[in-house]
Amino acid sequence: MRQLSKYAFANAKVRALLSFLLKQDEFSRLLDVKDLHELLEALKNTSYKDIISALNIENPDLALLEKELSKNNLNIYRKVYDSLPGKNERSFVRLLMQRYELEELKLALRFWHKKEVSGIDNYLLGEKISFDIDFNKIISAHTIEDIISLLGDTPYKKPILKARDKFKNSGSLFFIETSLSLDYYERLLAMSRGLSLVDRKVAQKILGIEIDSENISWLIKGIKYYSLDKAQILDWIIPGGERIAKKRIEGFHTINDLSKITESLAIGPYTRIKDLAESSIHLIESFLYEILLREVKKALGSFPFTIGTIFGYLILKQREIKNIISLIYVKRYNLKKEELKIC
Repeated sequence: MRQLSKYAFANAKVRALLSFLLKQDEFSRLLDVKDLHELLEALKNTSYKDIISALNIENPDLALLEKELSKNNLNIYRKVYDSLPGKNERSFVRLLMQRYELEELKLALRFWHKKEVSGIDNYLLGEKISFDIDFNKIISAHTIEDIISLLGDTPYKKPILKARDKFKNSGSLFFIETSLSLDYYERLLAMSRGLSLVDRKVAQKILGIEIDSENISWLIKGIKYYSLDKAQILDWIIPGGERIAKKRIEGFHTINDLSKITESLAIGPYTRIKDLAESSIHLIESFLYEILLREVKKALGSFPFTIGTIFGYLILKQREIKNIISLIYVKRYNLKKEELKIC
């Protein structure tokens, strides 16, 4: 009863928000429209009507539309945050919101690495999420040390510093981006320990599956594209996975044979991963996302209401936004439905 009363307002808010998510048949109808114009008209009959109505339908600015859809999702995080009763629950959701800032930082690093000194504003939300970060200064920085200095008052400085030498030796941002993700999940896990026992169990279950997905994806990329050895791989494994722990990877006899690695990872819900070893990384990530969604749906159907319901809703909402953005570009460029990258 205490858990129920604690989340009474948040429960009502999230249940209301859940009702606005697109149903499977609604998304199928959007998928079947003939072109971008028809898609935008159809979206006017959804919860995105205000965003679409503000567009010039005849000549839509798709970069602006993508930005507005992402801002819409960020505002959802803020609504959920405002509905929560306690400091620890709010801090956890605030850290979940930081995913947007982390992705913007990764984007700025890619612009910097490619020496593209303009155009980033088209892709940034243009508002503070957690920290004051001047992304234009980052893309104009001369060295990675300059970037580290610019991030001095943020949690992003430490993971970039950790990966700096790997970056310099390889010339690839892969290690920096992986280090940022590792640090982020470590902070999320630490934050989850401040939740109530019921909330902590559910949050760590969902986080554990997300971490498994990150680790599997990182393992496959590391072996397939970067020919990393076991010691290098182990340096960047995120702790706290549901099934894929560092100890398990330490026990692998070989780290060079991708088919043997995926066979070793094929446990529990990940059994099918061994059949996807040679598939595109997108197909593998879609499979891993399906497993996460199954756990999210369990959390949404659980009683009493927990932080897992909130976490689950936020994952579903973010998925919906990503799928709509993918669909917009499929219709814009007249691609086949089979080329749609949905998750």
